[in-house]
Amino acid sequence: MRSQDETLTAARTAAAVRLSEVSLTYGPRSRWSRAEPVEALRGIGADIGAGEFVTIVGPSGCGKSTLLRLVAGFAFPTGGQIAVAGEPVTAPGPDRGVVFQQPRLFPWLNVRRNVEFGLRMAGVSAPVRRSRAAELLDLVGLGDVAGRRPYELSGGMQQRAAIARALAPDPAILLMDEPFAALDALTRERLQEEIRRIWQATGKTVLFVTHSVDEAVYLGTRLLVMSRRPGRIVLDQPSVLPHALDPHTHPEFPAVRETVAAAVRRAASSDPEVT
Repeated sequence: MRSQDETLTAARTAAAVRLSEVSLTYGPRSRWSRAEPVEALRGIGADIGAGEFVTIVGPSGCGKSTLLRLVAGFAFPTGGQIAVAGEPVTAPGPDRGVVFQQPRLFPWLNVRRNVEFGLRMAGVSAPVRRSRAAELLDLVGLGDVAGRRPYELSGGMQQRAAIARALAPDPAILLMDEPFAALDALTRERLQEEIRRIWQATGKTVLFVTHSVDEAVYLGTRLLVMSRRPGRIVLDQPSVLPHALDPHTHPEFPAVRETVAAAVRRAASSDPEVT
């Protein structure tokens, strides 16, 4: 019988997301513009395995969120290719759920109907939608406020509802773009614990963009650091910390944190060598 580690290793041999020399250059918005092209990303390559929780950190403007948008299919690279489950990304799809920095809930719908919205657009029957929404709202701890409107909830509760909405179509991949950045420190810490628990319960592949080194180290089974523009991967390091009972108290936490923080400092202040 396989051990848990062997099972995880076998599951991750096939890439859930493959980034093949991905580059992006923004050109002038019109032929009359004199603006110079802007190279946002250059030659990014990585294979992300199923079930990994990959955190992406780097200096402001390095292209972290841009990379996430490319994986989501909201924009397209000018060089290289992105594939999900072996298929090139040509558009958004239900295999990728997205959680933004702001919850972006529909204020005219209650929490349950916000969670159901994507399923409704996909033609899922009302009984199935209700059952799925109830399951997810219980998962994120909002089962008792399903009938409330978003403006009746705290910021943290709204973001939990947004996570439930992203999970509703049962995507294989969850893309999270600084989802806790606008929250107070206590709420942010609670939601870090919450998303870690959800990841452990669902086995989703997660790509999580953050500006916080501590958050990246606490959550990530794999840590990517990007250079300043044009964004490149300058550190790609696996981590065992998220499997610990409490990553913050793990004896390796300070060393991993310093490795990532040092890579971010180098990326912000110079033209670092790729590691």
